[in-house]
Amino acid sequence: MSSNRSDTVNRVEEVRERTWRFDVVILGGGEAGASVARALSVSSYTGRVALVEPSSYVYDQPGWIRVATSGERKEATRYHLKVPPGTTWIRRRAEGIDPDRGLVELDGNESISYEHLVVAAGIETRWDRIRGIGPNMDADGLCSVYGYEHAEHAWDVIRTFQGGRAIFTASSSPYKGGQAPYEVLRNAVDVWRNRGVLSSTELIFATAWAEAFSGVDDVDLDISDAQDTHVYRGYDLVEVRPDLKEAVFTVEKGASQSQDVVRYSLLHIAPPMRPPAVVENSILAYSVGPMTGFMEVDPETLQHPKYPSVFGVGDVTGLRSLKTGRMARQQAKRVVQAICR
Repeated sequence: MSSNRSDTVNRVEEVRERTWRFDVVILGGGEAGASVARALSVSSYTGRVALVEPSSYVYDQPGWIRVATSGERKEATRYHLKVPPGTTWIRRRAEGIDPDRGLVELDGNESISYEHLVVAAGIETRWDRIRGIGPNMDADGLCSVYGYEHAEHAWDVIRTFQGGRAIFTASSSPYKGGQAPYEVLRNAVDVWRNRGVLSSTELIFATAWAEAFSGVDDVDLDISDAQDTHVYRGYDLVEVRPDLKEAVFTVEKGASQSQDVVRYSLLHIAPPMRPPAVVENSILAYSVGPMTGFMEVDPETLQHPKYPSVFGVGDVTGLRSLKTGRMARQQAKRVVQAICR
């Protein structure tokens, strides 16, 4: 394989050797990983770069809000992954990270060695952490913008809403999209105002965070022309009873914890989210605290404190900051600058 970074042909290679060697290995082809690959391709860096990503598609996830609240077609939010020139695309799934040996383990009992590793694996929705969801995701009044397959159903639920109690949740785990859960609420308010049902709607924004986090305090939570608008802090959705249209929350107020069952006409869910198992179960992740399972990085350098050759970018990192594409792109530039030094 040529190490010439000026090669303008994107290479898609099947791993046949037991161990490949690259100077930089990027885990994940989403916004964070692709931003690192693009920045490296236009930099002065001349090393060999590999992008490990099994999927051929990437998604404009902010676009799912448009699908859910204005009826845009979901297909408009899916694109073929574009690998920049000089980057080798390894279409395999990463199954393990061994930073002591400088290896990434792949499916098929293969591995890749690296000089620098950039972990940009993103986070995944974990519907299994809310009891009662499962096959009931399409139940009457139940919806979510979080998912390529869910967004269109959310539009059906929002546009046909006839009034009642509409609850919008934000989970206790860090979630992607920053202000997305509240943005869905705002857009839904516009839809209902135009349809004349807002005056018969009670709005609840239920966030699990009792204190400032995940951008909630950076948005305007006052909807002055909406009737009966409430913000519930410390409310973490743990169960849904679709047949009864009941949402079950654990409620934290200071040191006390209780449970509250709230009936709904519409329930929009921002589900719990976690890094993929390859990160969550690795030595790179926090093992205790609110960021357990997320990758530990220095907030300034984005390097792992124990393994300085390993960087984290994007949603997978355990940073107390908004998890947005803009943030991922900013982090990617900093990491590439560090690698090129």
